[in-house]
Amino acid sequence: MRQQKRHISLKDLARELGVSISTVSRALKDHPNISPEVKEQVNKLAEEWDYRPNPLAMGLLRQNTRTIGVIVPDLVTHFFSSVISGIESYASKQGYYIIISSSYESFQKEKDCIENLLNSRVEGLIVSLSYQTEDYSHFEELVRKGIPVVFFDRICLPEKVSSVVADNYDAARKITQHFCDSGYRKIAYIAGPAYLNISAERQNGYLEGLK
Repeated sequence: MRQQKRHISLKDLARELGVSISTVSRALKDHPNISPEVKEQVNKLAEEWDYRPNPLAMGLLRQNTRTIGVIVPDLVTHFFSSVISGIESYASKQGYYIIISSSYESFQKEKDCIENLLNSRVEGLIVSLSYQTEDYSHFEELVRKGIPVVFFDRICLPEKVSSVVADNYDAARKITQHFCDSGYRKIAYIAGPAYLNISAERQNGYLEGLK
């Protein structure tokens, strides 16, 4: 009696049928060079054993996992969950998978996320920085290694890395001007960490709006 396994591989099917792994793979893809009899045997066993392809393993064989790593500061904020939803939707249409990881606003956790995602053989990274991140050397190392990186919202290394951002400066300026046009004169601004690009841009927009 076959021992129950959590994951059935092509190797398991090939061993059971006494054929090569490549024969099993081509049979499952309905390759014309594989006889109908063999295809029937392979597909029948694959169904009996509930075989499911492993995209990551197949990608590793091709040196192309079609997987993108996404690192966000948290998973519960509506903004980041919405961005993740958009990334996943578009990536899926292009035949890519995403692996989501959260830095929990921790610099060290952010570095750990990068290491774990690279170990999972992602082809690139989409990142929004944690609040604690002031040292960008781990991203500079990715650039040196030629690993594709795109930042969004909270960014760094704009001269080296592509980014997707809102116009924080203009938005803050317009909001402040709206208050002024409505007759308000004592307008407070509560800023985030000064080293984050979004904080600096919003503050500059606020000051311009006051002018």
